[in-house]
Amino acid sequence: MVAITVLAIVVAVAVPSFTDMINNYRSVSLAEDFVSGLNFARSEAVKRGTNVSVCASSNGTDCAGANNWSDGWIAFTDGAATEKAGAPVVNTVLRSWSFEEGNAVINVNQNAATNFLRFTGMGILGRFTPTTINSKVSGCTGDSARSIGVARSGVISIAKASCE
Repeated sequence: MVAITVLAIVVAVAVPSFTDMINNYRSVSLAEDFVSGLNFARSEAVKRGTNVSVCASSNGTDCAGANNWSDGWIAFTDGAATEKAGAPVVNTVLRSWSFEEGNAVINVNQNAATNFLRFTGMGILGRFTPTTINSKVSGCTGDSARSIGVARSGVISIAKASCE
């Protein structure tokens, strides 16, 4: 009986820590998936010599989902007339990503709401100034959130950020 009581106490203490650990790993994984998507789009733009964009997408086929990056995103060849065009034109979806757990939080920080990022055939960021993207999973703790930077040159960086 004493062994069962001790086991119950150990489990009661360990389970919340385990949940935090899982949320923290999922938070880091979300950021790495997002960075992977941006790197994919940039490399495809250079390889193809044309604009490739990444946009928020709730259905995986077009830019439906407005600014809600938390549902998912797609990379696609962008048929917009110029690299500075205000709206993307989805020609061919190259790849899609989704975060099905439903507790992802992705915020793209710029002066105006941003629903897509465009890389030119030279691999630089078209249309926008340098961008910061904050990502985390609800319930993460400590510094498991990530701040993703996209410079005008197209270089993508990632740094730890607070989950608060």
